[in-house]
Amino acid sequence: MLTATNIVAGYVDEIDILQDVSVEVKNEHITSVIGPNGSGKSTLMRVICGFLTPKSGQVLWDGHDLTGRPSHSMAALGICYLPQERTVFPHLTVEQNIHLGAWTFRNEKTRINTALETVYELFPLMRERRKSKAGDLSGGMQKILEIARGMMIKPEILICDEPTVGLAPIIAKEVYDTLERLKKDGLTILLVDQNVREAIRIGDFVYVLEVGQNKVSGTKAEFETNLHDMIKNWLQI
Repeated sequence: MLTATNIVAGYVDEIDILQDVSVEVKNEHITSVIGPNGSGKSTLMRVICGFLTPKSGQVLWDGHDLTGRPSHSMAALGICYLPQERTVFPHLTVEQNIHLGAWTFRNEKTRINTALETVYELFPLMRERRKSKAGDLSGGMQKILEIARGMMIKPEILICDEPTVGLAPIIAKEVYDTLERLKKDGLTILLVDQNVREAIRIGDFVYVLEVGQNKVSGTKAEFETNLHDMIKNWLQI
């Protein structure tokens, strides 16, 4: 299980973007973090993944203290981070992009081949398009390629920051369907999203952040019961 407890963090000394934020991510569940722009969602992900050291608080994963741990060490612990920004290399082929996910064990040819075959079993379309340039894929397929690349390390947890930002709804659906399928296969997922309805639909547990603080949290069923009124309250419409 992943826990971030009483996190206080910011980018300058005088301003705390996160103010005593706590989240808990249960194994083999999708935990969604939602909230308006500026609520601290992406900052929380950066703290968890080692890109930002918190001023106080603690991040734990499977008995390991991640607090302030460098980001490049996360893969060895089975943690895969999928940032909001597009990270495929457009002039490389699909397969070359996937191979980059094995960078931490790049000299282990047998392990790489085994991992690649597992990825192709999970993502058959990536096998079909393996010789295509990544830049020729649609935006949604590029995001799925990023997920496929991350699966090369056989992660135990996938942390996604706004995976469907800028995608048309029909294309975004492919990404959400992929996340749901991976959860059914036993993967733990922490999802940050501005698409409130989809984040609640696929999430098992939901946290709402507002102005850098925990606003409300609950199960999917609790959120779906009174979603309209909740959204009005959070966004003060």
